[in-house]
Amino acid sequence: MASKTQKLPVYFKTQAVLLKKRRVRPTQIPIIAATWTIEANGFRGFLNTNVARNGFVTGTVFGNPIRGWYDVPSGKMTFLRFVTGGSIAGINNQLYEGYIQRSTINRGITLTGSFITVGDGTSAQLNKFSWVARVILFIG
Repeated sequence: MASKTQKLPVYFKTQAVLLKKRRVRPTQIPIIAATWTIEANGFRGFLNTNVARNGFVTGTVFGNPIRGWYDVPSGKMTFLRFVTGGSIAGINNQLYEGYIQRSTINRGITLTGSFITVGDGTSAQLNKFSWVARVILFIG
């Protein structure tokens, strides 16, 4: 005798689809423009971000220009900081990668991650550092 599988009534199937569509992860925060306080490897300053519709990020960090990308579904922001000076032009640039989070305590928004630098004062052991940014002004 073949086993029969019980089929869900149409009502339950529709309900399951509706629940999946409404679910939004806390990382899915669209950003248009934001100003952040940033602490990176012990240095404090400001991070200004502007995000285009296609996810392209422009702005400044510590007064230097940045260019990068923001992916809303994953909450990942990646940008390159263009640092002037150094012994070889362009070698002091830093690559930042971080993830956006919404705090459950104070409902604040933070970006946390790490950055890699190659250039003056770095070595194989000292080239990856952590950073955190907290939003001051947010337009989403």
